[in-house]
Amino acid sequence: MSLEQFSAEEHQKLLDAEQKYGNAFINAYNTTILVSNLMMWPVTDEDLFIRFYSQMKKYHSLSVISTVRMHRIQAKMDLRYFLESTANAAFSLAHTNTQNYFDYQNQSIGDAQKASRKAYQWLETTYKGHSDFIKDLKSMINEQTAHAHVVNSGHNFDFVLGKRAEIITSYFDFEDDEVVKLDLWLAAKAGIHAADLILQVQKDSGGFLPSSDVANLPNLIADNDAVLAELQNGSR
Repeated sequence: MSLEQFSAEEHQKLLDAEQKYGNAFINAYNTTILVSNLMMWPVTDEDLFIRFYSQMKKYHSLSVISTVRMHRIQAKMDLRYFLESTANAAFSLAHTNTQNYFDYQNQSIGDAQKASRKAYQWLETTYKGHSDFIKDLKSMINEQTAHAHVVNSGHNFDFVLGKRAEIITSYFDFEDDEVVKLDLWLAAKAGIHAADLILQVQKDSGGFLPSSDVANLPNLIADNDAVLAELQNGSR
């Protein structure tokens, strides 16, 4: 199969996702749209926040898309980057004059890991509930999918015995609808937590005018809970 065929098949998987995964995809889709539309317009100098917010938007959408395209590892790595961007977006929204990222006087860029640690420490003391969620989800991703591990080969590798033995090294992950629905639910939950965090920081610190779309957040939370109930009542 050519790369062009891979790309076409990926697109078809996205087009089929709502019918195949139902409410789990709808909730994840609507959540990533909300994450992308939190801000109507900045009201102060928010260069740093908008930079990180642009990464939030992009990588949450990529995580949802990669999930239904049957690329689970890619989806989780995108989700981890989204969480890191969220922490830094929240921090920079509340600290517009920080040199945590740029030192204009010395014309240098700060150390990314040190900057993120400072953002996480601030979250821990200021928005602990959201901090705990981000920390726990990042830890789970780091343990299970963020690093090369032989266990992860089970997503796209198999060895079939028989008259004609076959080694399978598939470009796409093997399909498991319930796992995909669970991953979509988790991506949506992460997006909901991130949206709620950014809106709380905006309420406390200002920085931008929220869009009218944020009024849909309670509905997304209820839908996310309903998806979890569906999964818990499923066959597995």
